[in-house]
Amino acid sequence: MRKDKENCAVERIGVLSADAAKFAAASDLTYDTRFALELNGVGEELVPELRAKLAALIGEDAAIECDGRETTVGGMTACDRLRVPPLSFLQKSRHDFADLLAIMKRLCAKDGCEWDKAQTHESIRANAIEEAYELVDAIDNKDVDNMREECGDVMLQSVFHCQIADKSGEFDVGDVLSELCNKLIERHPPVVGDGVTTNADERLAAWDAAKAKEKGAYSASAKMKRIAKALPAVERAYKAQKAAAKARFDFASAQDAAAKVPEELQECFGAVTAEDREMECGDLLFAAVNVVRLLKCDPEVALSRAVNKFVGRFERMEKIADRPLAEMTAAQLDELWNEAKK
Repeated sequence: MRKDKENCAVERIGVLSADAAKFAAASDLTYDTRFALELNGVGEELVPELRAKLAALIGEDAAIECDGRETTVGGMTACDRLRVPPLSFLQKSRHDFADLLAIMKRLCAKDGCEWDKAQTHESIRANAIEEAYELVDAIDNKDVDNMREECGDVMLQSVFHCQIADKSGEFDVGDVLSELCNKLIERHPPVVGDGVTTNADERLAAWDAAKAKEKGAYSASAKMKRIAKALPAVERAYKAQKAAAKARFDFASAQDAAAKVPEELQECFGAVTAEDREMECGDLLFAAVNVVRLLKCDPEVALSRAVNKFVGRFERMEKIADRPLAEMTAAQLDELWNEAKK
């Protein structure tokens, strides 16, 4: 056996036995493939459903036995006893969350991948941000194939941090999953608890109350402080303003908020030092975010669309220009821009 396969060999821990009809009828079913799986009473009418279910779990090419005869999931036939041997992640073409954990544990082992086992929370910190934005790009582009890949990359970053934390004794993936599930249960009393709400606003209020209780963040400023500083500044400003608005500190309308924009712009031009100018420019952008928020738009989305529109028009300018843009006058560039806007 090759050394890598030897190191990744499955830990056989027992046998799971089930009635084939009940297994076939169960929804959202999975099982730990470190166990052998035995299904009794596989009638002809159950073969299509069992074949589809096992193919989704472990792949059509995975090895099985029908009354002792070796075959694959795709070659399954009716039998008194169907047996799936214990399978490692190397023996399956379809995988589950447990396989991902096993692979990461192997990569970070003492004799694992030199790069993976050398990483820390800090060294891979930026990867989480990058992968999240790549997923957002795929969503915006309605690219389902890329979404599938990027969802995996985002999941990998979380599991990687869990593995690093497990090695250092900080926490493990079980702690993370338990905390996540408990949080979802506690924040959804109308769905999985005793609370009852009748409309979307009441449900949102229940969510906020549950979240505040959980975080110990009842004040607006406490909520603002919990907004991730790594967020894009526009998104962070938007969330801070929403928190202030829930405390009834807000403009009466978008028109009232808009009156602050020229005021902040004038202060930008009146700033003397570079530090003051930067501060005043920040106030100007913050005021603009307030206007956008009160117009019921997400400023991050709005600005992203504006940037995409600008890039597209600029690309059009370069295509229709008869010479490099840098060689053109301001009037010629304005004319070209207007043409690109068409």
